[in-house]
Amino acid sequence: MPALRPDYDTDPERSRAFRVGWQEDVHGPVAERLVSDNAELVLDVGCGIGRFGAAVRGRLSWLGLDVSPRQLANCPVRPVIRADAVRLPIGNGRVGAVTMLWMLYHLDEPRDAIAEAKRVLRRGGLLAACASSRTNDPELVPDGYPRTTFDAEEAVDIVSEVFDSSNVEVERWDAPLVRLGDREEVAVYARSHLLPPSAAEAVRAPLTLTKRGCVVWARRP
Repeated sequence: MPALRPDYDTDPERSRAFRVGWQEDVHGPVAERLVSDNAELVLDVGCGIGRFGAAVRGRLSWLGLDVSPRQLANCPVRPVIRADAVRLPIGNGRVGAVTMLWMLYHLDEPRDAIAEAKRVLRRGGLLAACASSRTNDPELVPDGYPRTTFDAEEAVDIVSEVFDSSNVEVERWDAPLVRLGDREEVAVYARSHLLPPSAAEAVRAPLTLTKRGCVVWARRP
């Protein structure tokens, strides 16, 4: 199965067209849990333009990491480091939490990044990773999205290969969560999800989308 190749440096406007609130916004709920868990220092791997950093700003220490120079240049939250998810420039057991939100499907082998997250977590620290289901947006993509290296269907099993399954839990969603009001919104949404223009042209607006996916939590024993 192929990884979903990132285009953040070659086509930054595509990802920026993706409006907060269109996707199941996990940043707020994940932030609340890590604050209640007293995570103290959070390593945000694949931080992008800092949406999760903004969610924890002033409540937890945050360090953003991304391999994309353009994403980091557009990230208003600091500090950030350019680095690879499979070679984290952090010592063993140094952070209270690692977030890998909407990014593991970009990697050929997400287990390597998850193993790095486990390495840098202190004992009792938490990993939060998330992904959409291949059956996400069925009203727009009736045949489903192509399989990637980290979809909601296998996310728990993949994380459990690195963290013992007794230390792993999952939160899933399957609900009509997104409403696109007109054809322009449908077209922009389709582009932001790497869909061809024909996908937007095949449906009528307004359109309500069923969102399916999960957040996987893993605690280092």
